[in-house]
Amino acid sequence: MMPLRRPMKLLACMFVLAALCALQSTVAAADSRADAPKAPAPAPAPGAGGAAHVLVITASDPYLPAFVEIDGAMRAAVVQRHQRSVVWLYESIDTIRLGGAAGQELAEVLARKYENVRIDAVVLVLEPAVDFHLGYGHRLWPNAAAVYHFVLPRYASELPPGARLSGLPVDIDFAGTLRTAFALQPNARRMVVVGGVSPFDEAQLEGARAALLPYRGRVDAEFLVGLSPRAAAERLAGETLDTIVLYTSLFRDAGGQVYLPREALATLSAASGAPIYGVFETYMGYGLAAGAIELFKERGERIADLVVRALNGEFASGPATEQPLASRCLADGRQLARYRLSAAALPAGCEVRYVEASFLQRYWWQSLLALLALIAQSALIFSLLLQRSRRHAAELGLAAQRVEFLHASRLAVAGELTASIAHEINQPLGAILSNADAAEMLLESGRVNREELLQILADIKRDDLRASEIIKRMRAMLSRRDIERCRFSLNEVVEQTATVLRSEASRRGITVDYELRARHADILGDPVQIQQAIINLMLNAFDATTGGPPQDACRVRVETSDTPGGVKLSVRDFGAGIAPANLARVFDSFFSTKRDGMGLGLPITRSIVEAHGGMIDATSCEVGAEFRIILPMAPVARGPDQPMSSAQ
Repeated sequence: MMPLRRPMKLLACMFVLAALCALQSTVAAADSRADAPKAPAPAPAPGAGGAAHVLVITASDPYLPAFVEIDGAMRAAVVQRHQRSVVWLYESIDTIRLGGAAGQELAEVLARKYENVRIDAVVLVLEPAVDFHLGYGHRLWPNAAAVYHFVLPRYASELPPGARLSGLPVDIDFAGTLRTAFALQPNARRMVVVGGVSPFDEAQLEGARAALLPYRGRVDAEFLVGLSPRAAAERLAGETLDTIVLYTSLFRDAGGQVYLPREALATLSAASGAPIYGVFETYMGYGLAAGAIELFKERGERIADLVVRALNGEFASGPATEQPLASRCLADGRQLARYRLSAAALPAGCEVRYVEASFLQRYWWQSLLALLALIAQSALIFSLLLQRSRRHAAELGLAAQRVEFLHASRLAVAGELTASIAHEINQPLGAILSNADAAEMLLESGRVNREELLQILADIKRDDLRASEIIKRMRAMLSRRDIERCRFSLNEVVEQTATVLRSEASRRGITVDYELRARHADILGDPVQIQQAIINLMLNAFDATTGGPPQDACRVRVETSDTPGGVKLSVRDFGAGIAPANLARVFDSFFSTKRDGMGLGLPITRSIVEAHGGMIDATSCEVGAEFRIILPMAPVARGPDQPMSSAQ
C-alpha cells in the first residue's frame, strides 16, 4: 500500500502546480487586455432612437473666445437642423499652446472614460487633434464619423486617402489683411510683425512671412517674436503712421508665460503709435484697426452642416472636404478715428464696426423735439420783438402826442393868464417909462444931479431885468421841448410857480398861503412839466374859491411835506368842494364841473404825475377840496432845505 500512496501524492502536487500556473497566465492575460484600448460597444445604425453623442476634441483651450463663438454657433445650428437630441462631450489636449503631443496615455484614458458611451461623431479642432484621431481613432471609436475644422488647407490636402475625415479648412488671409493695411496707409515704409513662440504662434508667423514676400522691396520688416505684451508695447510706442503693425497671435512668450491673444492685443494697442492689423474676428474691439477676417459664426454654421450629415450617415460612402470660407474686410471705426484713417480708403464692401454714432444719430428724436422747440421759441421771440418794436413805436408816437398835448395845454394856460401876464409885464414897463420921464425932466431943467441920474438908471435896469425875467419864465413854460429829466427841488418849483401866478392871484383877489415844510424835496423829473401840473391844480383851486363861505373866501393853501420815500404836495381850496358822485370822475378826460371847462386840466396833471412815478388823488373836505401829489424822492445829495413859510 505504501508504494501506491506516494505516487498519488506526487500526482496531486503536480495537478495543483499546473492549476496555479494556469491561473497566473489567466490573470496576466486579463491585465494585458485591460491595459490595451478597448473598443466601445458597437453603435446602432444611424437614425436609431436615443440621443446622439458628439465628442469634440480640441488641441487648444476650449474656452478661447474664437472657439467659444464657433462652438456656440455650431451647437445652435445642430439643434435646428437635426431631429435627434445631441449630447456634447469635450476633450482638450491643448498642445497648440503648451507644445508636446497626445499619445498612448491619453488614448488609454479616453478608452476607459468612454468604454460605455456610444460616440456617433467626432469633431476635431486644429491639426494636433486630427493627428491624435489618425493614430488612435480607429480603435477608440471606429464607427464614428469624424469632422475636422480650423486646419490649414495644405494640411487638409495631405491627409491620407483612407482616413475618412470630412472637414472645413481655414484660410488665414494675411495677404488680404496686408492689402487692407496698405489701402489705409499707402505711404507706409515700415512693417512690424508681433507674434509668440507657441506652435500655433509659429504657424501664424510662417503665414505672415509668406504674405510679406510681395512687399519685400516696398517696406522694411521687423519681427518682434517672443516678447511679453508689455515689452512689445514699449517697442510700438515709438512708431508713427509710417509703420504698419501686423499682429498674428501671442499664446506664449519666450519666457514661457501664457497669454490670451486678444488681451495681449489690447495691451499693445493701448501704447502703439501705429495702427495694428490682424486676421481673427475675436481681435475686433480689442485694438485691431482692420483686417481680412473669417466670420466665426459662419464657420460654426458650416461645421454644423457637416456634423448633421455625419450623424445622418451621409459620409459612409466617402468623406467631404469643404472649401475654406472667404475672408471679409472688417474695420474698427474707433481705431480709424484714433489714427485719423479714412474709411473711404477701405476696400468696397468693408464692414466698419463700432462706429460711434453722432449726437444727432443717437438722439435724433430728442434733437428733433429740441429743434421744434427752438423754432417755436424763435418764432415767439420774433413775435415778441415785433410786438415790442410796435409798442415802442406806439409809445414814441404817444409820447410825441403827449408832448404836443402838454404844449397845447400850456398854451391854453397861457391864454387864461394873458391878463395877469400883461399886468405883470406892464408894471416894470410902466416903471421904466416913469424913470425915463424923470430923467428927461432932470436933463431939461439943467440941474443934472449925477447921483439922482445914476439912481434913475439903476431903477430902469432893475425893471428891465424884471420884465426880462417874466418873459423868460413864460417863454420857458410855453416853448415846445422834449422831456428832460434832471434833479430839482420841488420847493423851488413851487416858489417859481408862485411868482408866475402872483399877478393872476392878485387879479382875482385870492390869497395863496405857501407852507414849504419838506426838508428833502429833491426829485428826478422834468421841472417844467411839474410846474405845469402845479399851475393846473392852482388854477383849478382859483376857480373853485368862487362861492366859498365868507370867512374862507378867496383863499388857497399850497403845502409841501415829507412822506416815507417821497415828497407830498397838497393844494387846498376853500370853495364849494366836490360832490361825492363826481369825486371818482374828476381825473377822467373831458369831465368838468365848470360850465366852460374842457375837462383836460386834471387828466393832464395825472398823466404828468404818473409819468414821474408818482400818484395823485382828490378828497372833498368839510370846506372845499384838496388835491395831493406824492412824487418819489431822489437820493439825498445835499443838506436838507430849510422850511419856508410865506403868504401872498
